[in-house]
Amino acid sequence: MVLSLLALLAWQPDTAMLGQLYEEALERKKQEYGASDTRTAQAARDLGLFLSKHGAAAGAQKVFAEVVRLDETALGANAQQTLADVAALANVSPPGQAKPLWRRASESSDQKVAARACAALGQLRETAGDQAGAAALYRQAMAKEESALEQATTTLEKAQLAILISGVAQVLGQIVNPAEGIAVLRRSFAINRSLLGARHPETATTEANLAGVLLDANAVDESVRLIIEAISIFEETMGEDHPRVAISATILAYGMRAKGDFARAEQNYRRAVAVDERAYGPKHSQTLNDVRTLAEFLRERGKVQEATVLEKRLASGAR
Repeated sequence: MVLSLLALLAWQPDTAMLGQLYEEALERKKQEYGASDTRTAQAARDLGLFLSKHGAAAGAQKVFAEVVRLDETALGANAQQTLADVAALANVSPPGQAKPLWRRASESSDQKVAARACAALGQLRETAGDQAGAAALYRQAMAKEESALEQATTTLEKAQLAILISGVAQVLGQIVNPAEGIAVLRRSFAINRSLLGARHPETATTEANLAGVLLDANAVDESVRLIIEAISIFEETMGEDHPRVAISATILAYGMRAKGDFARAEQNYRRAVAVDERAYGPKHSQTLNDVRTLAEFLRERGKVQEATVLEKRLASGAR
């Protein structure tokens, strides 16, 4: 009996099986309520979210396109739910197809959806090399997030919005003016400390974002102090092998490098590689980015032989 229970607890359905269950649920809703019913749309939405979460972008795109058509029939083209699903469709679509969808979603009366769309459009402009256009869109995203923050009624919602604001502020500070990003990040950090507490992992995420922008602004001592604190919170609340520890270790490495402490810089570059290897695997893009950063550092420090070994690993991982 005990062995049976243990086996049951250990068993987890695979992704294909779960996907089939979502598809079957959708078919049942179609048969029971019809293709245009809002309950059918919700079942399709659940399937789309499942596919998106598991990296099946093409399948998710097809499903969300159908969800949007159902929404438009049942709710109207400009309904909040319709535009939320337009944003979900944009998120799983290729850039060329996503752009007009994000523009449409940016007109939503739901400020969180509109902010997400503006941030995505800003990222597209940044990728295209239009820094000024990207900055304008990031500012729109922050303004909409600030508006949503004012309307938020729960502690969790306020904290989540503060985190979103900090993320956009970090990007804005990096591509335009660090002082602009720092001011917003300080406010977001204060909000999360007040709402969630000083030792909450989301507070630490905002703190790490602030540390990164401070480093770009050459406020090295404050950056290092904040990122060391953020790492200790991540270790305490999420474990030593969490990817946020790896990101924070990289920020700390850059800070130590700026202070001339090359030994601690190398130690933290290596830590980022080790953590992401355990979290993602040796050939994941984030792990390879860490390896590339470490290789560049080692080559600069004259450790050519080890840098060459890492560069060969990168070449192998790219194939």
